[in-house]
Amino acid sequence: MHIENEFFRIVDILKTDDNNAVFKIELITECKVYEGHFPGNPICPGVFNIETIKECAQILSGRSLRISGVKQCRFTSLLTPANREIISVKINTAGMENGLVVQATISDSSNSYVEFKGNMIYD
Repeated sequence: MHIENEFFRIVDILKTDDNNAVFKIELITECKVYEGHFPGNPICPGVFNIETIKECAQILSGRSLRISGVKQCRFTSLLTPANREIISVKINTAGMENGLVVQATISDSSNSYVEFKGNMIYD
């Protein structure tokens, strides 16, 4: 699955080093997924939030990744496309055999939406 430029677009990348970055993204309100999730009151599906984290981790690492294990995934608030504010996807990675340990959050200036900890292996 590839959802960049369908579900979200990257506005900016603030890279602190090779293992850490904050991706500033904008949700694409015209994405067809919102027609079914839920019409009239759309929310961002959790699987799309996780895929957004994975795609940002791929960009940071420069490698194709596959999620191999999830240690923690908490959805702390509903993320909606009506919120046209820029969303931050903070990615912290550490190397492991054949992949990365990834810690990530999705938030904006006033809310945290997702907290993720898991392993991603090189595809």
